[in-house]
Order: sequence, then structure tokens, then C-alpha cells
Amino acid sequence: MQEPLISAIRIQGLFGMYTYNLPEEGALSNAAILYGDNGFGKSTILRLAFHLLSAATNRGHRNALFDTYFHSLEVALSNGILLGVTRHLAADHEGQGKAKKLSLYIKKNEELIALWDWIPKHASNEGAYRFYFDDNGKQILQFNKEEPSLPIDTERYGEEVYIQALESLTPTTFILNADRRLDSDSVSDPSDEMELRRVMRYEEPKRINDLVVRSREIALSQAINSAARWISKKAVHSANRGSENVHQAYSQVLKHLVSSKKAVGEPTDVNELQKQLSNIEMKTAELAKYELATPLSMVEFKKSLGTKSKPKSTLAAGLLKPYIDSLNGRLAALDLIYELVDKFVEMVNDFLSDKKISYKVSQGFSVQNAKGFPLDWGNLSSGEQQLLLLFCYVLTGRDKPCVFIIDEPEISLNVKWQRQLIRSLLEITKGSEIQFIFASHSMELLAQHRQRVVRLVNKNG
Repeated sequence: MQEPLISAIRIQGLFGMYTYNLPEEGALSNAAILYGDNGFGKSTILRLAFHLLSAATNRGHRNALFDTYFHSLEVALSNGILLGVTRHLAADHEGQGKAKKLSLYIKKNEELIALWDWIPKHASNEGAYRFYFDDNGKQILQFNKEEPSLPIDTERYGEEVYIQALESLTPTTFILNADRRLDSDSVSDPSDEMELRRVMRYEEPKRINDLVVRSREIALSQAINSAARWISKKAVHSANRGSENVHQAYSQVLKHLVSSKKAVGEPTDVNELQKQLSNIEMKTAELAKYELATPLSMVEFKKSLGTKSKPKSTLAAGLLKPYIDSLNGRLAALDLIYELVDKFVEMVNDFLSDKKISYKVSQGFSVQNAKGFPLDWGNLSSGEQQLLLLFCYVLTGRDKPCVFIIDEPEISLNVKWQRQLIRSLLEITKGSEIQFIFASHSMELLAQHRQRVVRLVNKNG
């Protein structure tokens, strides 16, 4: 089954003026860049797509769709799923864009599988509520329950059916807004933690700027901890897979001891074993950098294999071969997580100035200055914090299909970082089902990735 990444976005009547098919032909790439003049709605389109793809019922997704002036929006996924929403305008607000309700629907290969007519709960919406007076002259507010917009059976209609389908059929979606805030249903809101700390009588910041800084620090801390836990979990899983080879090694040792045919079998290649011991020594030293393995010295083993006595050398080779095979199996199981961690650390450090991050399984991530002195994460610049936040969630998103929407990355990224950004993101996500969609004016991004640019062309002229 093809993984559910966004292939197209279609919107009609944005701000009452714009209609776009993105792209006009074909499908969006794994790193698409939306480009259009200021005020043409590229950032708004991506925000609406994020809210349409997000299922949480307590994060204002439907309210955001309801409050934005457009007629209809559809997001097509590459697995045949189509998500759509139509805003129905109140009769007395046709020219002002004030909505009466939303009709949200999900189709699979053109077949309707879920529909939900959503009406906001706040009483200020005239299309959702009506007032009347009872027999005693008391004013009553009544919820206006309307019939579904399309004829369907009840098994496909309603909030529960729609939300369940949305959760099961869509990729996990993130958005990095122009204000440098990363939102996703899978990420806890740092403002919630700030409120908890206030309740527990921690020091409360007094100024708005302090609140913003604290919120960013908490968000970054959450991302770093999430990435560290993800790596630790992967390391344990890889180590467990590698340890399964121990059983095979013991089996080979027993066969060596009890088999009478072994003596007349082909001799083990001593030189090849010497090379493998050197490789194991080098590889465990590399893995030890991140505490993924303990460094092993192979000096004594090499001496045993290098003895001038042919019988002793042959015996040592026969005994060592299953042990070496077992170690190779264990270390091979750690290859992927080592490469990911090493690439992640190297990539992040390429973006940092006079600082570097490091990782240990027992400690998680840490940051030091150029002289090796430890720093707090708050010592990173706002741009460095933004990049690290993004890379952490991109790393942990490798396990499942994810879409990262990034609005105007050039706002806080210098020219050098803009040149590196897409290449670095694609490199760290190689082999995974992750898609990036940017809204950008950056000439650096546009010039380097012309084949990824999707221009906004208004179908309304």
C-alpha cells in the first residue's frame, strides 16, 4: 500500500478571490515549495491543509477552518484518500464570508466513507443557533441541528465516524509557523507545561518577552527529550535483535566440540579472522562514541591467531569464528541507528556556530561551546533553536508517514542555512515516508530547487 502523503491541494474562493490547483499538473514532490506574491494566500493554504489533516478535537482545528474565508478545500493523498471541507455561508452574510457550518468529508477512491456537518458551539454564530420565547416569555437558545448536506447512511455520518477515519487514514502532520512555533497533534503544547509550573509555584515570568522565551525553551526541551527517547528505544531494539545471534554462536561452538568431521574439514582462514577482529575493534570504538556499544580490545585474540604453532592457531581460529560471527551480527544490528545518530549530530553541528551538540545513551543530548564547556539550550540563538526543534521531530517521525509544513523558513534562517536546509532534511529522512511542503520567497531555495517549485496561479483570473 502506498503511504499517505499529500499529492495535491485544491482550494476555491480563498478570501472570496482566489482558486488554486496545487500543483496544476502531476503531484507534489517529497519537498515541494509553494511560491506566490505576498497576499496571495500560500501560507493560509498550508495552515488550512494542516487543520484539515489534524484530528484532535481540543486544538481548534475546525474553528480555524470555520473562521477563514474560503468556499471549499480538498487535500488529496497519494493512497487514494481525499479529504474535503465546504464552508456554508449564512444567508445574510453571503458577501462577507461569515460561515454557517462546515461540511467535512473523507472519500476513498471516490467512495464517501465519512461525513460530518460541523457547527460551532459558541452562541455568537447566528447560523448555528436560533432564539425563541417560550409560553412564559422566557428567551430560549436552541441548537440548530441541521440535516447532513449529502444523502448518506448514518453509519458514515457524524463526529465519531469522521474523527476515527481521519486518525486512521492520514499522515501525522506538523506545521512550523512563521512565528517559529511548531504545532502538531502529536506534540504537547508548551503553554500547558508553563501553566503547570505556575500552579506549582515555580518562578513566573512577568513580561510578554519572557513568556515567549520560556515557551520556546520548553518546546525545544520537549523535542530534544523526545529525540533522545526515540534513539534509546531504537538502540535497545537493535541490541536485542543482535543478541539473537548469540544462540547461533553457541550452537556452532557445540558443533565444533562434538563433531568428528570438523578435524578433516576445510581450515578456517586465519588472515580473514584477523581482519574481522580489527574491524570489530574499530567498529565498537565508533559505537562507543554514543554509548551504543562497549569498545572491545582484540589484542589477545589476534595473538592467539598469530601463534607459530599451526595446531594451536587452527584450534584458536575454530573457537573464535563463532564468537566473531556473533559479534558481527550484534554490531550489524546497530548499523542503522548508529548511522542515523551520527548523521543527525553531524548535520545539526554544521548549522551551529561556535557550539556543538553531542549524544550519549545514558545522558541524552547536550550542547557545548567551541572550548568544550557545557551550555544550556537557551544559549542557542532563536534560529538555532528552531532548526534543532525541527530536526528532532523529523528524526522521531521516521517510524510513520509524516508531513512537515514549513512556513517561510527564510524569516529566521541565514543564507547559508537556507542553502543547506532542504538537502539536510532529505538526507536525514532518506528511506522513510516523510514529506516537506514549504511556503517561501527565498531566492536561495527557489533557485536551487526549481523542479520542486509550485507556483500559485489563480484560476479566477
